[in-house]
Order: sequence, then C-alpha cells, then structure tokens
Amino acid sequence: MSRYVARSVFVAAAAVLALMFSLPARGEETEKAPKPSKHQYTGLIESVDLAAKTVTIRKKEGDSKTFTCAQKCKLSAKDKAAAELSDFPIGEKVTAVYTEEDGKNLLHKMTPPKSKKESEREEDR
Repeated sequence: MSRYVARSVFVAAAAVLALMFSLPARGEETEKAPKPSKHQYTGLIESVDLAAKTVTIRKKEGDSKTFTCAQKCKLSAKDKAAAELSDFPIGEKVTAVYTEEDGKNLLHKMTPPKSKKESEREEDR
C-alpha cells in the first residue's frame, strides 16, 4: 500500500511542476498589443494623391489632416457602394474613420457624411 501512495504522490508532484512551467508560457503568448482607437474626421476633400494613396481633408475651421489608405480601406461615394480614391472629387464632403499608427493617420473607411435623419434613425435602434 505504501508503494501505491508514494507513486500517487510522485505523479501528482510531477503534474504540478509541469503546470507551473507551462502556465507562464501560455500567458505570454496570449498577450496582444492593444488595438489603436478609431477616430472620425469630417470635412471637405482638399487633395487626393492616387500614387501615394493619400487624401487630405480640411474642416470648416481651417485645420486639415492627411490620411493614408490602409490595406483593407473601405471607400464608398454618393453613387457607389464600393468606390476608389479617384471617385472622390475635390471639395466633396466626407467622413473619415482612421487610427493613428506610427505617426500616420491610417484611413480605414471614408464615406459621405450621414444626414441628421440617418443618424437619428440609428440612435433610435
């Protein structure tokens, strides 16, 4: 009987040691960098650079920002659900959804701004 107890204690100790060394490794693997927060910027298109895939948007107040299109940037114009940068004329009012990464404004989505009625309908939902 003492052999059985000794063997059980040894197996339990080995299992505890194995778990102690594996748990910190799992915790390190699952830690991810926090996602950058998304911002909105609404204004008029001031310039579009198709080669560099950038767009500059100016607000009424006069300040402007330049945005670089992300790889999976979603663009939609007034008449097109899936648009290209070339579909946006200078002076068109748009809303940009972007993140700030590595000192750049990375554009994820650009659409015509929602009317007050559309935004009220979404708030009611």
